[in-house]
Amino acid sequence: MTRLLVLSGLVLTLALPLSPAGADPDQRWLHIRVEEGGEDGERVFVNLPLQVVHEMLPLIEADNLRQGKIDLEVEELDVQDLRRLWSTLRDAPDGEYITVEGQEHVRIAKEGEHLVVRVDEEDEKVDLRVRTSVVDALFSGEGDQLDLVAALKALGQEPECELLTVREGDEFVRIWIDARSSAE
Repeated sequence: MTRLLVLSGLVLTLALPLSPAGADPDQRWLHIRVEEGGEDGERVFVNLPLQVVHEMLPLIEADNLRQGKIDLEVEELDVQDLRRLWSTLRDAPDGEYITVEGQEHVRIAKEGEHLVVRVDEEDEKVDLRVRTSVVDALFSGEGDQLDLVAALKALGQEPECELLTVREGDEFVRIWIDARSSAE
């Protein structure tokens, strides 16, 4: 479950800014549901108004996250290269860009206004849908920074949507946005 939680936390950090257009951000809620497997497995539900997340995000100071921006200090990744790649992909036609078939099946595609990532491996499945306007906002940071506050603001302009689902064996994580104050 640790791997599942780490993956979910990473994706949430990158995905807070993701999704489908037009709802009042003051009435939208971010929901996170985590279920551990087994008899003693815990269930965690987090329900936060997007406005609260928007106000709290700049206050979080942890590792590479400062003032609502993430500094990507990864030697293998150059944010400027990622920005150029994203700019090219954003303007490219819909299609399946990367497919890996083997012990795991990975699919990265552009479908309309969404970048879609699906991973299906033995007992683990990951589904992620990213609205292009939100990724644009994420890459609006300067230098090696990703702007989570801008991405969250763009997310607030989107309608209800499923952001991320991760299933590993009998463990489950789901992140979504809607107008309800409780999880389902």
